[in-house]
Amino acid sequence: MSVRFEISSALSPAELEGVWLDLESRASPHFFLSWDWIGCWIAEASLRPAVLIGKVDDQIVLLGALAPSSRRDVLPIAIHGLQLHAIGDLQHDIITIEYNGFLVDREWIGKVETEAIAFLLDGTIVDGLRRDELHLRNIPGDLEHAVARSGYYYGVLQRKPSWRVNLAPIRADGKQYLDCLSANTRQQIRRAMRLYEKRGPLTATPADTVPEALAFLDGLKELHQRYWTSRDEPGAFAYPFFERFQKRLIEACLPRGTAEIVKIAAGQDIIGYVYNFIYCGHVYAYQTGFRYDDDARLKPGLVSHCLCINRHVENGGKVYDFMAGEARYKANLGEPGPDMLYLLAERPTWPLRLEGALHGIKRWLSSVGHRLSSKD
Repeated sequence: MSVRFEISSALSPAELEGVWLDLESRASPHFFLSWDWIGCWIAEASLRPAVLIGKVDDQIVLLGALAPSSRRDVLPIAIHGLQLHAIGDLQHDIITIEYNGFLVDREWIGKVETEAIAFLLDGTIVDGLRRDELHLRNIPGDLEHAVARSGYYYGVLQRKPSWRVNLAPIRADGKQYLDCLSANTRQQIRRAMRLYEKRGPLTATPADTVPEALAFLDGLKELHQRYWTSRDEPGAFAYPFFERFQKRLIEACLPRGTAEIVKIAAGQDIIGYVYNFIYCGHVYAYQTGFRYDDDARLKPGLVSHCLCINRHVENGGKVYDFMAGEARYKANLGEPGPDMLYLLAERPTWPLRLEGALHGIKRWLSSVGHRLSSKD
């Protein structure tokens, strides 16, 4: 059976919620493609997205929320594109969607994504303008195959590894999480725990109510910003949309059990906070704030994640996902997961071909300069 695609900008928020939740019940998405995330994103950003709808007969089998964007960063000519589940500016995209892609009926996974990408790049008109490029931010590596099969040119603008802990084998073997780590990491965590326990018992306490979770978020914000500003970086909470979005998401998701904020403490001393999403047994370690001491033997991040992982081993969790990033602690605590890619797929228009050629010349000149400087 063939799939028919269309772009709709006429769905009201309530109508989009209805069709999204219906397809979500027939899909197997990650949290970031659930209505919990998508609905909060659309509402907080005040979006009326262009919605890609794929149908077989009268049943929807694919959905994607698209934001139109334009750029003029290389050529003086505006290049118009579409952003999948993103907006295209850091002020909004700081929330960092991961496991991005299309919401697809589980019976159609792997069968419709290539056609959807080809449809979007086949001269699609949105807001009266032809869209010549498609931005796919933080998609898992296996979706690259669907892009490649579409026949359109694409470039990999960014690739990041991800890291995770499979909880089910730990639980099935009756092991402790620490027993699964390298001797060096295990020794660091146990030493840090002994030092913290001199202050009082180590506890990992999730917020029970929305007001308590928002208070924990304030604590996380203070520690998170303190760390990043000390490194001359802005920190996520420097962007107002980030904080507004998190508050909306916590208010919506904490009562449903799809978000948690856990306070880690040694006695009365707060070590830090871990903010996770929980969806179908998959725990996504999304944001943290830790209190760092002068004593380098204290490892607040390692200890906090270890305590949270133990909680989810006991609670029946399937995966504890550190998600994408180069931070060393992720590799120390987890095993490799899928790479997260930012792909830019393009129509073969002359402005985009010219832009590609200019980028190629720039790379060639840079390599020549590097070779010449290395000879000096």
